[in-house]
Amino acid sequence: MQLLVNALIAGSLAALIAGGLALVYGVLGVFNLALGQLALTGGYVTWWLHQVAHLSLFPSVIGGLLTGALMTWLTFEIFVNPFYKHHRFLPLVTTIAWSMMLDGFILLLFEERPRSILPGLKKTYDILGARISVEQCTLIALTLIALLLFAYVFHYTPFGRKLRAVVQHDTAALSLGINAPVLHRFIFILSGIFAGAGGIFIGIDQNLSPTLAFSLTIKAYAAIIAGGKGNIWGAILCAYFIAALEQVLVGIHWFGVFYVPAGYQQTVALFFIIIFLLCKPSGIFAARARTA
Repeated sequence: MQLLVNALIAGSLAALIAGGLALVYGVLGVFNLALGQLALTGGYVTWWLHQVAHLSLFPSVIGGLLTGALMTWLTFEIFVNPFYKHHRFLPLVTTIAWSMMLDGFILLLFEERPRSILPGLKKTYDILGARISVEQCTLIALTLIALLLFAYVFHYTPFGRKLRAVVQHDTAALSLGINAPVLHRFIFILSGIFAGAGGIFIGIDQNLSPTLAFSLTIKAYAAIIAGGKGNIWGAILCAYFIAALEQVLVGIHWFGVFYVPAGYQQTVALFFIIIFLLCKPSGIFAARARTA
């Protein structure tokens, strides 16, 4: 039962980041390799506002989300928008460069030691043999509420229909009077808000560290590749599945004979990427292409 709870916690974090990233790929066809650093930026700003500026938690979280949105907008305007129309692989290079710059800025401003938004021991409860804190329950619930709210807007509102039109064919949407460039920016910024929420999730549940950025990005891409590039719900489901796989495979004894050390947990996502690229590169939930 504890493994299931751990998978739900880790999967909720991965689903936030992977969902936004899948939406961006579905619209623009580009990958933002600075996503992990943008997530940490939201988390670190929340930590600074709460622990250094001594604001209460709620305005600190809002500040972290707004910072994530602002930094993602800057990423789009400077490192993605001028390049992706020329070739969709160019943003890979520019966002890698931006991620390295952000790594340096994070180390310079916040140093390397771990930072926790809510430091100290957290009160835990025993539920069906699994231990979980109030903060973790709140984070899981808020993540599920955010995803359900996005699903409602995406599928059942006029604005969501415009988003779906842009996802399916932005040129055709533009011909119907939908302002596709504005929605491109909105979707990219939305992915940054999701990423910032993921960074805040880490800062509350664990500790923030500059070294986490790469693993956050890799897990998100593993979920996207497995779920089908551009399929937001496939990516979210696979994010939970990969998190469960990490908990099951790593750190427990197998048949009482051997165990995979916890240090290898990050390799599960990398192994997942390789397997799907070899066996099913289109992903599990990829839509069938229509042929004439």
